[in-house]
Amino acid sequence: MDQPIVEINEKQVIKKLTMNNKEHFIHPIYDLYAANDGEIIHIIKQKSMKVNLCHNGYMLCCVRKNSQSVYKCYRVHRFVWECFNGIPDGKVIDHIDNNPTNNRLTNLQLFTPSENNKKSVKSRGYSFVAKNHNNKKCVKATNQHTNEVTNFDSNVCSSTTS
Repeated sequence: MDQPIVEINEKQVIKKLTMNNKEHFIHPIYDLYAANDGEIIHIIKQKSMKVNLCHNGYMLCCVRKNSQSVYKCYRVHRFVWECFNGIPDGKVIDHIDNNPTNNRLTNLQLFTPSENNKKSVKSRGYSFVAKNHNNKKCVKATNQHTNEVTNFDSNVCSSTTS
């Protein structure tokens, strides 16, 4: 195992090391672990980490700091992103192909929570309501000054005025 190479990113320090002829990026907080395009390895043991499939489809790994005995569960896609790019402020990591088990760096992108919600809604296409008109909800609003009634579909941004 080579000595880590330190590289300064715009905001954070990124550490790299070469192990088994592959370049790995060390996590900024959990420095016992590194990632190389979707795989997390334990640096000291030089082995791939075991990951678990969570009930919601995301992959989880358990990591700890060097001096601590308590482990923390981490979503693999977020851990991989943080190894390569540092820890994002107030952002979420999104899977481009919507496959939560594909944690390669090329399949991850940085989003705001709002952007991530919009993508989630768009990919669903509201098919859960579009095919079940009985469960479709409508919100009725009446302007108290003009008595104008406006109906809003609960799943669509458009409105109808009567």
